[in-house]
Amino acid sequence: MHAVMDRLMYMRQSYTQAKGEALYNAFIMARNLKDEHFHDRKLTQDHLDTMIEPALRALHALEALYADGGPFRVLAVEQRVGFPGIPGAFGTCDLIIGNNTHIIHVDWKFGAGVPVLAMYEEAEGEKLNPQMMFYTVAAMNSLRGLYKGKRTIVIAIIQPRSATPLSHAEVTKRDLKWFIEDMHEAVVKALDRDAPRARGEHCRFAPCKVDCPLWTGPMLDLTALVPELRKPADVASKEATPYAQYLARAKELTDMAAMFTKEVNEQLHAYLEAGGLVPGWRLKPKAKLRQWVDEDTVEQGLRRLGFEADEIWDTKLVTFAKAEAAAKRRGVKIPDDLRVAPATNETTVCRADDPAPVVERQLAIEQFTASLKLLQQG
Repeated sequence: MHAVMDRLMYMRQSYTQAKGEALYNAFIMARNLKDEHFHDRKLTQDHLDTMIEPALRALHALEALYADGGPFRVLAVEQRVGFPGIPGAFGTCDLIIGNNTHIIHVDWKFGAGVPVLAMYEEAEGEKLNPQMMFYTVAAMNSLRGLYKGKRTIVIAIIQPRSATPLSHAEVTKRDLKWFIEDMHEAVVKALDRDAPRARGEHCRFAPCKVDCPLWTGPMLDLTALVPELRKPADVASKEATPYAQYLARAKELTDMAAMFTKEVNEQLHAYLEAGGLVPGWRLKPKAKLRQWVDEDTVEQGLRRLGFEADEIWDTKLVTFAKAEAAAKRRGVKIPDDLRVAPATNETTVCRADDPAPVVERQLAIEQFTASLKLLQQG
């Protein structure tokens, strides 16, 4: 999806330079790319409906918010930039656009699992996205010609599959100055012989977790998981019993083990792919699922074998996402009564700070017990 957006922004840049911004239609250009291959996959209608066109709509909305300075022009696409004062530190700006009053740094996020915002509300106050601050400072260092004049700096995250498809924030010169100072100080601390370590959300995509003592400690100290023997008479309790504490530690360990398995497998595979030697492990061809050659050939071949139409074709309703995309194109709204959430008594485990409604199983058990006693008395 990044490659598709890069293509569209390069096309916008060259097209508008030749014919003017008003004549460029990103949505038409995107639809013309359908069925083209980008890297290892083909751009499908589903990609267009759920990611590309929503991203373009978010970009259009972003530009409209700062349109007082006139139409925006594409200034840079997939631009590698270097951070000042830290040798070897670089990043890649997905998109930089500008008009007479603003210059906007846009980062595409097409994942659905982890929402990313341009600015976060924290207990200490507002916090600008550090990744975007890094890119912005690096761009101002490497592309100084773009930042002449007094244009306002803006950072923006476009993540079409998240609950917040567009987030943006203005950045002051003081914000940038303090971020540079913080980065330099952080690098100095990190290079110290006894560098401080902290485990947190920032570790989510860090490959160094596999040998960080803050993460491996519970894995290596399995004695922390010796449980209190559960007696047959034990029942669920609202108090944190030794057995409940054991379950909490065991759950944390199993979750961590799953994370380590995925991380080690990915690093092992990457190392072998790069030509490395890992004792006891090697590469093998990946098994691929068989697929039909093409629809027309398969249909004709199966009909010659005597297949009926319903044995060849399988029809079903489209997904919610596809229907929503089609509704937007038609300018209509799908009625709420066409979709229902089936009732369920099933539950799943989540962390205590999860925002989902609380299920009080103990209360339900107590109510059932009381009702059963009344029934027996009657």
